[in-house]
Amino acid sequence: MLTDLYLIRHGQPTHHWGSSYNVVPGPDLSDRGQAEAAAAAIFLADKALTQLLVSPFARAAQTAAVLAAQLGLTATLTPALREHGPDERFAQVRERLAELLIALDDAPHCRVALVTHGSPIRAALLELSQDKLDLSQHVYEGGNAAPTCGIWHVEFSDAHTRRFALVFKPS
Repeated sequence: MLTDLYLIRHGQPTHHWGSSYNVVPGPDLSDRGQAEAAAAAIFLADKALTQLLVSPFARAAQTAAVLAAQLGLTATLTPALREHGPDERFAQVRERLAELLIALDDAPHCRVALVTHGSPIRAALLELSQDKLDLSQHVYEGGNAAPTCGIWHVEFSDAHTRRFALVFKPS
């Protein structure tokens, strides 16, 4: 049973990549993004994570590579965590995250981290809170619910009780 879920936004990407931001592979991490990922890994070091799932986009996979190396985990590419697509509605993003969350709840891992993007993080938070979580105080660059390499922690006390906190913002 899932007890802890960490929703991690990728580190800061490069800004001049020459391809579409929301089409694979998207931009790579910038030097700052690499440093943010290293800081996030230090924060997560004592969280006893058992699984690391990752968006297939370059910036998320590169963030996860830093985390995996520091935490001794294997990063598993998971298409459901991909960036909000150019022709995709938010309801579709939320639907694919809802399916992933159901699968995670049935899986043997209890402390899971997801490395993804702003829109999937918002979708997961709204889905898990049944639209009760007020994200109006958490609006970062691009309208995201977390800054780059920001980490939300969702603690599952029981089947119906969850606590939500933005627990890490890189400096």
